Amino acid sequence: TYPNSRQMKTKLLIMALLACLHVECQTFDASSIRMYWKDSKGIPYMTFERLLKTNKNIAFITGVGKFSGAFSSIGLFIENGQLLHPIKTVQNTKVNREIQPCGVFHINASGAFIDPLQSKQAYKNAIWAIQSGPMLLIDGRINAALPNRTKALRNGVGIKKDGKVYFACIEASMREFAEHFQKEGCLNALMLESDHPDVWYNGNSRKKFNRFGPMIVAEKSNGK
Repeated sequence: TYPNSRQMKTKLLIMALLACLHVECQTFDASSIRMYWKDSKGIPYMTFERLLKTNKNIAFITGVGKFSGAFSSIGLFIENGQLLHPIKTVQNTKVNREIQPCGVFHINASGAFIDPLQSKQAYKNAIWAIQSGPMLLIDGRINAALPNRTKALRNGVGIKKDGKVYFACIEASMREFAEHFQKEGCLNALMLESDHPDVWYNGNSRKKFNRFGPMIVAEKSNGK
């Protein structure tokens, strides 16, 4: 019975790992992507659970970028065509410790895009947009400023060659994370969060109590 027991444990471990990977890496059509911050009363959703209570059509959620103590975006945020927070620019590169360039994940009628931060005029047609950083991939190339030191749980978003939107949440150094998106066929990719990243997919998430500012959602109706 020992070999069977060991085989069963191995099988269960493999199934658990596959389930975990299924949650952490997902690809969606650009048309299914939405971004949400506050409910109808003007209160930030903050958690996956609160957002799910108001929208039953969600297939996937991830926390986005950096946010303030009021759970508002630190940088550009456009929700359903409305500018809710302006662009944040680097005022003094000598004292700024953030890895550059930062970037914007934005969606308009033509599809989804990720690019290094530009002027506000570049996003005048955006329906959904969020500023975050640093850029992981720029035109297929790894951002040379990314360090390859500390491994941490990170999440990010990339745009594949066919225009699909790819999300990943894995433990890696920044450079390894960029390499992951590159291997998945993304041309451009952006870090979303590294302090306490999480994703929700098909009823599962890593942690149940994380709080976020704006969140990115993929809705069911437009398919995966």
